[in-house]
This record gives sequence, C-alpha cells and structure tokens, in this order.
Amino acid sequence: LDKELMTESSLFNPLSDIKVKVQSSFMVSLGVTERAEFHGKAHPGTFPHGNPRAFGTLQARNKAMYIQNLASISTSSELRTTALFGHLGGRLVVPNTGVSLLIPHGAIPEESSWEIYLAITQRESSLEPEGPEVLLGPEVSCGPPELQVSTPFALSIPHCAHADPQHWNIHLKRRSQQGKWEEVMSVEEETTSCYCLLDPYACHILLNSFGTYALIGEPISDCAVRQLKVAVFGCLSCNSLDYNLRVYCMDNTPCAFQEVVSDERLQGGQLLEEPKLLPFKGNSCSLQISVLDIPPFLWRIKPFTACQ
Repeated sequence: LDKELMTESSLFNPLSDIKVKVQSSFMVSLGVTERAEFHGKAHPGTFPHGNPRAFGTLQARNKAMYIQNLASISTSSELRTTALFGHLGGRLVVPNTGVSLLIPHGAIPEESSWEIYLAITQRESSLEPEGPEVLLGPEVSCGPPELQVSTPFALSIPHCAHADPQHWNIHLKRRSQQGKWEEVMSVEEETTSCYCLLDPYACHILLNSFGTYALIGEPISDCAVRQLKVAVFGCLSCNSLDYNLRVYCMDNTPCAFQEVVSDERLQGGQLLEEPKLLPFKGNSCSLQISVLDIPPFLWRIKPFTACQ
C-alpha cells in the first residue's frame, strides 16, 4: 500500500490516526526439566522474550517499549543451534521460537558424545500441501539424521491451529533423503513408533529418528480456525515523499513474527501498532485489507491501493 504525502508539515511516528483493517472477504460480503539445557545464541534484547501467547491491549508506555524492543531482533538468515550431548541427555532450544528438542537420559550410549543440531527453515517450505491442507507451523530439522537413539526423543513444534478434532485433521510429515514428504502419523491416531501431545500452542512429538518434520492441517469443517497475526509496518520511500504501508498476515507462531521483523529491519520499516490476532476460518475466502480514517489534508491514498 502506498500513500502520497500532501504536505511536509506533519509526519506521523507512529501513524496513530490511520487504521488498517484486515478481514475475511466472506465477512465483507455479509456486511459485517532437570537436564542440561542449551539455548542458541540470541541478542539479550531479542523479542518476544518469553514469547507471550497473545497480544492484549498495552498502555502507551508499554506499547512504546514493545515497538522499541523489535529493533534488537537478529537479522540472521538461519535459525539454528547446536550442542554436544552425552549419556545424561539434555534439551536444545532455538530461542524465542517455541522450537525445542529434548534428549532423554540413556538415549545416547555411555562414554559417547554427539553433536546435535536443531534448525528452522526460514525460506519457503519445500512441503506443498495437497488440496485444502495448510502448513500449521515451521519446517523443523534435527540431526544428524544418520544418528540412532536407543530411547525416543521429544520434538516441540509450535502451531497456529485452534486444535479441535471435530474441525481439524492434523498430520505429522517427514522429508525423506530423496526430498519426498511422507506422512508419519495423524495426531488423533498415534502409532507404536510415534506419540504426539497437542496443546493449544505447540505439538510435542516422541520420535525415534532425526530428520525434517512439519505439521499439516486438513480442515474438515468450515469452523476450522487458524490463528493469524496481523502486523502493520511503515516507512518513507527513499527517493520520494511517499509513505509505504506493509501489512503482514502470518501464522501466529513466534518464528513467523521474528522472520517478518527481521526482514523489516533490512527495509527500514517500523512497527506502527502492536500486532493483533485474527481467527481465520477455513471457508476458503480471501482476506481483504483496507486503509481507513486517513487524517484530512495530510495524506492521500494512491489510486487502487486503499483496498486489497
């Protein structure tokens, strides 16, 4: 979205008088642990520290601190951490992403030590959902894949689904060495080699093999809900007085938001308002984004950009 500046007298920082509305086009049509724990390196101010599950209304001072803390997020192109594990096991964590790996006591032979990695794919996932399926969380890799543990380990992957078995059929898939994605299990139908615990924010899976995993959801009713996070960033164009608004609708997972903020830092963008949660139902309708309440005499929306 682009806006053309009509006067140099006022620049809004943040643009508190401009409202951006995101909604389903369908709604528009209606009118309406005691082991060693290893954390990857993170900047001491990395946000969100502790990863709050949802963003409520903040006071003005807290809101300013919230926006300021975004400047400290790393611009690294890869979220990856490694650690050396022995017979006692331990826990490996990618900071502020909700992704972790728990190696139990005895899974690694005595007098042995293994270097184990945990990584999140930030590029577009190679997994192509079929039909109505959607990717519910990040693509996560752990390994090396050739290592064999004697006791199952636990992999935690965040998800954005309102997990109700009446509305969702959720599957775990694994990428083979040939690059083909294969189904490991359905969350509702555990196997003898894989067990899963699904909570409101993450999926915790007991696995026997390292590799690359992802959660896929198939909506089985129109009431299947994905939690999306809506964030609005803005910045002045380099060679003009245009002000660009960029509206992101992303999965409500910590790593998705971190990736957006990292990209915006490279573009000089500033978060204009705390992100909001949007329950998005599986009705196959698109999102509509519109700019409302423009301050008069100060801004003019460029043609064909007010609603997308």
